[in-house]
Amino acid sequence: MKDDKIKSSGINKVFLNKKEKKACELKSIISALSNKDILIEKSGFLFNSSISDNCLCIGILPYFIDGQRTQHYDIELLGNGKCVLRGFINSNALLAILFQPEHNTYDLSSGFLPGMTELFCDNYVRLARFLIENGFSPDFELDLVTKCLFDEIKMFENIPSTVKELAMQESVFDAKSL
Repeated sequence: MKDDKIKSSGINKVFLNKKEKKACELKSIISALSNKDILIEKSGFLFNSSISDNCLCIGILPYFIDGQRTQHYDIELLGNGKCVLRGFINSNALLAILFQPEHNTYDLSSGFLPGMTELFCDNYVRLARFLIENGFSPDFELDLVTKCLFDEIKMFENIPSTVKELAMQESVFDAKSL
């Protein structure tokens, strides 16, 4: 993390809640996710995401819809990505991003299968970059569970504390885009 400039996410196609969105539509939606007043009004948001090449599939729901608590399994993603990240954004300005271990990516006794650590790191970093590119506050703190996960599985050399610090991490995509 030598340079203070955040590299590009490389994402140029986005499906939000299973519908393709244009850049102008995304900016207002993504920036609203870090707006304190909106977060308080909605009690926060849940999301699932998956990145494949230059395409992001992301599903976002408020914590409550018509008085009913939403769940991550209520969020459907277009396609079936190998690497699904699940998280929340709460009214305390915390962002949690965890992963959903699948039988083809993670083994409970040995951890990530070969090549999967890099894939998950890449998805974490590129999601953070995408959020910032689209108006999400780079100063949002990552929650304690997310930071402990990064530390436990040695995902990053320096454990990021904010969305900006996560976006500044090296990504497999960076090497591919040279």
